[in-house]
Amino acid sequence: MTEKVRLEVLTTPSNRDGVRRQIEKTIETNRNKFDFIMKQVPHMESAIEALKDGHGDFLAMSAHQWKDLDHDGLKIIGVLPRREPTWVIVSEDKPEYLQSKAVVVCDHMLLRRQMRRLRADLNLMNSQSFADSIGKGEAFATMDEEDRVPWLEELRQDGALDGYIVDRGEHGALRYKARRHTLGLQRDNPERTHFIPPPLHGFTLLVARNGFPSATVQPMCDNGAYIAHRMEVAFLASIPEELHSIIGIFVEQRKVAAILREANRSKDEHTLESVLGVDNRIKVAGPRLEMRIETLNHHGTVTAGAERVCPVEESHMGMVSVLREFQILLDLMQTEHEEIPRLHIGLPEDFSDARPALLNLSEDHSDSSEEE
Repeated sequence: MTEKVRLEVLTTPSNRDGVRRQIEKTIETNRNKFDFIMKQVPHMESAIEALKDGHGDFLAMSAHQWKDLDHDGLKIIGVLPRREPTWVIVSEDKPEYLQSKAVVVCDHMLLRRQMRRLRADLNLMNSQSFADSIGKGEAFATMDEEDRVPWLEELRQDGALDGYIVDRGEHGALRYKARRHTLGLQRDNPERTHFIPPPLHGFTLLVARNGFPSATVQPMCDNGAYIAHRMEVAFLASIPEELHSIIGIFVEQRKVAAILREANRSKDEHTLESVLGVDNRIKVAGPRLEMRIETLNHHGTVTAGAERVCPVEESHMGMVSVLREFQILLDLMQTEHEEIPRLHIGLPEDFSDARPALLNLSEDHSDSSEEE
């Protein structure tokens, strides 16, 4: 019998992001392949220090933790299968069926704007504004981060608010089950409002010292998730930082058959043409990368977005094309249109009038219910 490879895994307490739960399940699933030894350390800083000192083989962290980390001496050796990156609204009713003027709390600027696109009549507030409105502002400001979502859930059950929007990790960390509704990509129903999620959610990265043989952990990793993470990081690095809080980015490796089924169902001619040749045969065999990016104005009334499907080996050029199209679109939609001196026969008289820019990405300070 082949001796199992021994791996010392450093773990930290849950950060309410789903990483701890996923690495525990991964270790349990792969115990027949590896001899795991788990070592828990108090927090990520001490885990990184222990890893660099050689007191473990690797540790798991979220993509956001890695992004803010000093990478010196460390590398990503693999990415676990991606957890669902879309966010959820915790409420008794689906977002489409909430009563008019329902109070919904959301702390992410992009999700607030996307929610207004779906329901402009809702009373959307961030947590601090909501706490201030019920006379609990000071208490909320001093509350521990991990206690804030459970506090919102208790108030929701008491009827003080109708719902709140959080990522799946925060929802999963609740001590009791709360009804949730996915704010999804709506692939099966393209007519419904979609929610391209904020970038880098759902990734669990395995991080080790430079020199650790990455091939050792590949049986438990997912190459598609690895590529998606690398692409979303590259997308984010190519976008001005002032847009990061209002940008949705999603990259996924998918089977070409699934992409064709959805394109046929939604009559997406652009995607069909990119995948099929003139003889209706698949141009290039193998999986595809689906890339989506969007942003929208404060009121959710104007959206700028771009998307592309390309073979995995063309990922870089595909990303460059999406970014170029997206930037051209942003520039065009944010440009004021000067008056045209001549009239055009057959068009309305006001066609030649000067017009303001179609897309304004700044926040609207006239809305006192929130602060963006």
